[in-house]
Amino acid sequence: MEKRIGPSWDETAMEIVEVYEKRSHCIWFKVGAAFYRGNRLLAVGYNGPPRGEPHCDEVGCAKVVKGKRLPSSSGLCRGAHAEMNAIANAASEGVSLKNARFYCTYTPCYDCAKVLVNLPIVGYVYKEVYPDEAPKVFELFKRQGIIIQKFQKKGGDRNER
Repeated sequence: MEKRIGPSWDETAMEIVEVYEKRSHCIWFKVGAAFYRGNRLLAVGYNGPPRGEPHCDEVGCAKVVKGKRLPSSSGLCRGAHAEMNAIANAASEGVSLKNARFYCTYTPCYDCAKVLVNLPIVGYVYKEVYPDEAPKVFELFKRQGIIIQKFQKKGGDRNER
């Protein structure tokens, strides 16, 4: 058996996600995302406002009203989710995401999960659970046959590819 040198492909993908999450200016959640097919990087994104719009760490979070943070579902967030931005980046370059595996800092919100189902993706690898919506997302992905898996640094590749 040949000794593997360097990180596994899953570790490589998650390291790229971690670099992109650093681009986020969100006060509450730093999120990076990447689409892969096999070992090939297709598109990346991070959460943030539309191009040219002010960042939350510059002007304050739109979900904070009278000193109180409203839930994520309030609709007030000025940022687009990392999933949305990665999809937009792929679309702007004509890159198909069909049957890709998706790597992200967090599990998706329910709205992003519905879009990912419609691409369709084959798998979703995450580091942390996004609060509130995970049970609905896990159910949806299970019904659609999408493998959702918590990332664990192991030092070896999965056999699923």
